[in-house]
Amino acid sequence: MSSARRVNCILIDPPSLEVNISKEEGIREVKEEYACSPPIGLAYIAALLRENRIEVKIVDAKSLNMSHKEVCDLVAKESPDLVGITVFTSQLRSALQMCQQIKEACPTTKIVVGGPHIHPLHDEVIKKDSIDFCVRGEGEFTMLEVANAISNGLDLKGVGGLTYQDGERIVVNPARPRIKDLDRLPFPARDLLPNHRYIGEIGGAERGRFTYATASRGCPFKCKFCSVPRFWPMHRRRSVANVLDELEQICQEYGMKYVKFTDEMFVLNKRWTSEFCRGMVARGLDREIAWSCDSRVDTMSAEMLEEMSQANCRVIFYGIEFGSQRILDFSGKGTSLGRIRETLAMTKRAGISPTGNFMLGYPTETVETIEDTIALAKGLDLDFCSFSIVTPFPGTDLYEYCVENNLLRTDNWEEYNYFHPGKGIIRLSEVPDGELINLYQKARFEYQFRHISEDLEKEMAAW
Repeated sequence: MSSARRVNCILIDPPSLEVNISKEEGIREVKEEYACSPPIGLAYIAALLRENRIEVKIVDAKSLNMSHKEVCDLVAKESPDLVGITVFTSQLRSALQMCQQIKEACPTTKIVVGGPHIHPLHDEVIKKDSIDFCVRGEGEFTMLEVANAISNGLDLKGVGGLTYQDGERIVVNPARPRIKDLDRLPFPARDLLPNHRYIGEIGGAERGRFTYATASRGCPFKCKFCSVPRFWPMHRRRSVANVLDELEQICQEYGMKYVKFTDEMFVLNKRWTSEFCRGMVARGLDREIAWSCDSRVDTMSAEMLEEMSQANCRVIFYGIEFGSQRILDFSGKGTSLGRIRETLAMTKRAGISPTGNFMLGYPTETVETIEDTIALAKGLDLDFCSFSIVTPFPGTDLYEYCVENNLLRTDNWEEYNYFHPGKGIIRLSEVPDGELINLYQKARFEYQFRHISEDLEKEMAAW
């Protein structure tokens, strides 16, 4: 007779904390129009747990503007066997605060943390008394095995990708192999999410509810500022039919018309992308769903862009990053200024809205190279662009470079976000203190009003 018992689990995206926002825990007030995003990673874990008869709930505290106390009260009422909390670097304090409060309210509940910050720093985080387990790498099957271990008496030795403490000893189990066949995973448990909070638009379309979808994981490129090459080093892709089936579910069961693909490299395999686009049209999904994706400028072609446009791709977000070829090369981006201009022009001609991101403040940058980035952003025909300050997140080659060269201004993880209002994280020898922030503000202002400046210049020339 089996001694296994049913396990119940709550997965939490913790409340949002931001530096210097308010004195009371730094909790930001989230208004109705605030852009909230579904924690699709937790929804994947929840789907697999539920498929294996484990009772599970998701608390998207960030999107619901819940306080730590509200989340803790909810958990205490449920008294789950297992709580999983996702951890991003800048939100570490919020996550740790959440763990501490839950452990105090529910001492027997096992708390497991995972996510981008945990993967590279698991051996540091596991030392916290309120944390029982750290998950490294992909979390779905590790969480399932942890839940099964709890159900059967907590034998953790065979759980790959898990870090935990055994008395005073830190145990780091062998890494779990990456999931080769992503079709094994059930579709994300979107019914457990507050879908009414995820409102957005794609490419000028009317606003409406949207969701994330993931067609692939991993990226073969080696950008030094990105953690993906270490977190998901092997590129894997779902079958076209599997992705299209999920899009049909999103449309028919959830009534959503906008999908944003989270893939680091949606357009990598041209044959797959072409088959996907033809499948969208064949199933009539091109008339039901508008979608967007991320890509690199050096993976696109005019033919591919035309097929994507016919399949109702509205927006492609390009990581352009820098306007200096020297910095593009030094950062490992591996693209060229000429190809950037060419691809954006092709995207526009195909009827797809090109958007992009630019970063300021990479090691060895000068005021001149940053000015080059600002000039490139203003000169490209982008429908939208964002600027961020280079941030060396743990788990990246850039972070290790900064540690080795003593370039980090702080080890306060809360400051490791793209838009910190202070001096930036990286110490730049060629850019005076405070100047980086001035250039960041200049970039945003001049891009926002670039057309007004162009009109004024034309009027002046006419005079």
